[in-house]
Amino acid sequence: MDLREKITIGVCSPGQWHAMFATSIIDIARSQSQLGQLISLEGSGVISRLRNQVVATFLEKTTDDWLLQIDTDQIITVENFKKLIAAADKDERPIVSGIVHAAWDTQNVYPEPVPCVFKIGEDTGLYAMHEYPEESIVEIDAAGTGCILIHRSVFEKMREHQDKTNEGDLWCFYRDMPINQSWVGEDIFFSIRVKAMGYKMYAHTGVQLPHKRSYWLTREHHQDYAKYGKPRHQSAQQDLEMAKEISLGIKEIK
Repeated sequence: MDLREKITIGVCSPGQWHAMFATSIIDIARSQSQLGQLISLEGSGVISRLRNQVVATFLEKTTDDWLLQIDTDQIITVENFKKLIAAADKDERPIVSGIVHAAWDTQNVYPEPVPCVFKIGEDTGLYAMHEYPEESIVEIDAAGTGCILIHRSVFEKMREHQDKTNEGDLWCFYRDMPINQSWVGEDIFFSIRVKAMGYKMYAHTGVQLPHKRSYWLTREHHQDYAKYGKPRHQSAQQDLEMAKEISLGIKEIK
């Protein structure tokens, strides 16, 4: 990326930013001269609506060259920000993603960790890239929108190819919809559309973003933990002896 090019950061949130995410954005803003505007939109429900509004605002209200879309439950360090923008090029690599780790619900005790970068398999389905070379720029077929850097020209071309009847200038970038009897989220829809336009997508495997998730802790988790190590509890007799030692120590202090 040309160091004279400017980058807008676009954020969708329910109205709150995680403190670690906010701190990481502040660190980048303090250290990087390439940052342009910050677009932060609040809403809930269908995320594709907000993502479309972020892009439309970027095109209409800024003259910046790049849009970095990043979610508020991520952490991006200054070092990783530098790696991401160094990998981007308006002609050769106009779309570059970091590695965001999702957690898919399964029938197992733990959610399945899934890197949100995908390749097309032999059956034409999309499969998460669980294995990839370290600290490398790799071509991908789809990516999540948790941390993705996109050049302005990509969105301008998408707007040129809009469905004028239904999409118009505001809603032609992201969509949730069924394709081939499977539900496709806004990130995969975006990937399919830009690939059809002839764009290549890339990921920098050295840009690893911690992803804050929450889940219900159950008895099954504790039972599963017992398989991997000795229980941390002590015997009742050990507890009594420790209590006596503490009690004696307190008496001596008095």
